[in-house]
Amino acid sequence: MNHYVVLGIFGIISGIAASLADVPLARPGKANPGETLPLNGISPWWADVTDSRFIVSFWLSFLGQPGAYVTMWLLADLISRQNNALALALRIVTFIACYTGLICHAVFCIKPVLYRRLCKKMSDDESLKVMNSIDPFMKVPMLIGALTLWLGSTVIVAAAILTGALNVPKICLLLNPVGALLILFPLKKLGVKISGVLGAGFILLSVLLIIAGVL
Repeated sequence: MNHYVVLGIFGIISGIAASLADVPLARPGKANPGETLPLNGISPWWADVTDSRFIVSFWLSFLGQPGAYVTMWLLADLISRQNNALALALRIVTFIACYTGLICHAVFCIKPVLYRRLCKKMSDDESLKVMNSIDPFMKVPMLIGALTLWLGSTVIVAAAILTGALNVPKICLLLNPVGALLILFPLKKLGVKISGVLGAGFILLSVLLIIAGVL
């Protein structure tokens, strides 16, 4: 068993933690097919739950994200054997994702905790005004995080597979965050409560690392 396989297994465990980190951020109760994680503003249900769910969410993300970035970095290491340009691009994406990913998730957890205190001391309109003042600071990091974690990693790894820089079967083109979205989105439309799609994408990238490390 080589180190790619060992760290791929670590990546799977980390991906599971990252997936579970999104569960407390979703509204408790029955799934709503049209509901999405609020990126701006507030969710009124925040006032009806405890701080602990958001604290747990942060720590699961804090513990889960490093494994995802190790996986991406090691995929770049394998790609560099055949294509240095793609490997460098993936390393840059990984470096940027390292801090934008955790910053964004931290804000997702801090906002509900802050709102729970504000709504006890202010009117709904005043609380909303304060919460909305936070959103402009996060627009750029969230955009960068989305481009690197979702699109960047998927496009670069797919390019490596298609060009042969990553020696794996073409079916492995599905093993990325966008592939996870394509697999899980239909289930959500059917009413299945789905959280942690990006974490599922990290799991798929870890499976890809194991396959590439073995071949």
